[in-house]
Amino acid sequence: MSKKQYYEKPPLSAGDEVEVTIIDVAYGGDSVGRYKDFTVFLPYGVPGAVVRAKISEVKKNFALGRITRVINESPIYSKPPCRYFGQCGGCDWMNMSYNAQTANKMKIVKFMLEKTAGLPNVLIKDIIKYENPLHYRNRAQYKITIEDGAIRLGFYRARSHNVIGVDECLLMHPKINEIASVITAALNERKKEVTIYDENTGRGCLRHVAVKVNLKGESLVTFVCADKDVKPFIQHASDAVREKITGLKGIVLNINTEPGNNVFSEKEKMIYGQTYITEHAAGMDFNLSSAAFFQVNAGMLEKMAAFVADNIKKGAAVLDLYGGVGALTLPSRNKFREIYVVEIDTSAAQRLYDMTVKEHMNNVTVVNGRAEDAVDRFMNDARITDVVIDPPRKGIHPKILAALRKSRIQNIIYISCNPASFARDVKELKDSYYVREVSPLDQFPQTYHVELMAKLEKKRGGI
Repeated sequence: MSKKQYYEKPPLSAGDEVEVTIIDVAYGGDSVGRYKDFTVFLPYGVPGAVVRAKISEVKKNFALGRITRVINESPIYSKPPCRYFGQCGGCDWMNMSYNAQTANKMKIVKFMLEKTAGLPNVLIKDIIKYENPLHYRNRAQYKITIEDGAIRLGFYRARSHNVIGVDECLLMHPKINEIASVITAALNERKKEVTIYDENTGRGCLRHVAVKVNLKGESLVTFVCADKDVKPFIQHASDAVREKITGLKGIVLNINTEPGNNVFSEKEKMIYGQTYITEHAAGMDFNLSSAAFFQVNAGMLEKMAAFVADNIKKGAAVLDLYGGVGALTLPSRNKFREIYVVEIDTSAAQRLYDMTVKEHMNNVTVVNGRAEDAVDRFMNDARITDVVIDPPRKGIHPKILAALRKSRIQNIIYISCNPASFARDVKELKDSYYVREVSPLDQFPQTYHVELMAKLEKKRGGI
């Protein structure tokens, strides 16, 4: 590449249509293009391609646009198998070969560690892949829309809050697609009765349809409604699912009357069967409610639990922050002396507590509360030797980072779903901890997302 030029004024303007060479991809899904050595970000571009692009916005150092035509296709291009690709916002990289996807994820991880964290020499293991990078998701949260007078289940359109109806999602377990099809047909049979919740006005009933499927193919279906009663159209759809779907374990009405974008509330009513589904993973049975957080693929969860087991010594006392149902640490309960699982979701914490009682897990303590509030109670406890932490996308709470820097915790196992926030967090910790190993895991093929498993070890004298 020629030395980058610097312009007093960008060499293009909004509305221009120009020829752009795609040279890379960025974390976030867009491709990185060059026009006269000026950076142009374009959705759905594939490195190695030459395209025509319509420029929509120009900043001082970069421009945004969209591809209008491919002039020369990239050698790593792969025809997307999904007819909604480019419309639905679920997939970013389905037009790249799977090997190219994972190679780009490895490059992003390396870049984040070098440039954001300032750690150029960290050991990065080879990325863990799926054998089949489709149909890997075991749960779906559908939104509801009307298209051409028909009710559709679907997802947000790319880069918008408008919903596109989807007949089949190739990322979902086939059973999820089957259930969604049955529900869609049943709702349309009672179309005149159905009211769809409007976030702007707060009116309407049906907000979401959620489906979970376990490794056995058993399913849990949840109708999220802004009404405490089971409406006749909900009952009709439930009856259709009961009649046509094998392995159905339960149908639930989740009653969410609060404004905002939280999908579930804690108020539920059983319509049929039970209000949870049991997933067997990492040698354990986990009872999962509609709202309970669990990894989207049980096989990948087993690899995460194994990483925890392999990197914490026998007899350790472990603090599991953002612990969910304890899926990362409980599989090693016979190895660890004590486990403290901190989880904010009340229903998940209660199910975990019930499981510890039923299975006589006397060395497991469940703490229902915010992770950042638990650090004062546990971080300075001399018994705690190791911390397992699996935070949300925004990363570790600053209060927890501050407590870790001052603590005597010997090891941190950090499971991250966002390499950007991971890199920021380990930068904050690197004066106190070595980053011994980072192992990327491709839990979300066809997207730019990449999971990380990392081991951090306390520096001698590092407080």
